[in-house]
Amino acid sequence: MESTYIELIGINESRLSKEEISEDNLKDNEALIKAEYSMISAGTELSRAFGLKKGFSYPVRPGYCMVGKVLKKGKALDFEVNDRVFVNAPHASVVRRSHENKVQGPLIFKIPDDIDPIKASAINLLLVAIQGVNLSDAKIGDSVGVFGLGNIGILVAAMYKKMGLKVIGIDPVKHRLDLAKKMGIDYLIDQKDPKEEIDRLTNNKGLDISVDVTGLSEVIINCIENTRSYGQVILLGSPRVSYEVDITPVLSNIHMKNLIVKGGFNKTTPVSPVDGSNNSLINNLNKVFDLLRSDDFDISVLISDVIDPKECQKAYYDLMYNKDKVNLIVYDWSNY
Repeated sequence: MESTYIELIGINESRLSKEEISEDNLKDNEALIKAEYSMISAGTELSRAFGLKKGFSYPVRPGYCMVGKVLKKGKALDFEVNDRVFVNAPHASVVRRSHENKVQGPLIFKIPDDIDPIKASAINLLLVAIQGVNLSDAKIGDSVGVFGLGNIGILVAAMYKKMGLKVIGIDPVKHRLDLAKKMGIDYLIDQKDPKEEIDRLTNNKGLDISVDVTGLSEVIINCIENTRSYGQVILLGSPRVSYEVDITPVLSNIHMKNLIVKGGFNKTTPVSPVDGSNNSLINNLNKVFDLLRSDDFDISVLISDVIDPKECQKAYYDLMYNKDKVNLIVYDWSNY
């Protein structure tokens, strides 16, 4: 069976290519899947499309957020032919993928029939966001500050808002604040140093919970400084950039205020439920389905375009250089 796929062949160079996918001898845990939609993961894919991520060579096949219909399946898989599924596969019209019940393994999950498939292409983003929410010990009446309003940050803020908490979104970029407002976030701060406004919104108490979604060390320090005594700081963003600072005042702040600081790397979440914890991929996925069904959690406001994959070069360019006009982009594979 012929498959069309997106390929990064160099810095700022992408194209559609073709290959043959064998339909024969599927393993028990394998499926052949016809893609309907796949979403660009702007952070990961742009870092590769423009050579920002070091240590790999071209060509590269990007993508890991796909929704499609099952064409053939192995006998060990608990879904049927023609079922709609979510699969962490690269952008392609047809893929042959396996399912392994382990952390960071290849995964395929059935999507309920009442879930919009375009919205479902954002499942991976939602699973990252829900990890940050699950790690916190949130209570009714708490104030939560979300530092960094990229797509993950907006989703984190919207999840906390749905829980009934007072949510404050912090980001210096206007179009991100505008998107957060469309997702229903009422309190937004655009200052680089938000302390004065946070104090006003929390009656000088500070935040009960701070969530960093940037991975930037200076922003993490800002989270720590603006969290009240006995509060919580969740590090959902992955720190990658070097930063020089006298760390002693930061550690002293954590120590003197009795702060709880938690790492939120989502790839350590177990796939199946385990005793003593509700934080598993399967449990989180069911919660994500409920969110996607909700009228007051409309992720479509974050999706700026649904395009033909042949426009991949323009899509990467726009996501890199027209960030104020373009947000999430979804590929439509119906013509392939």
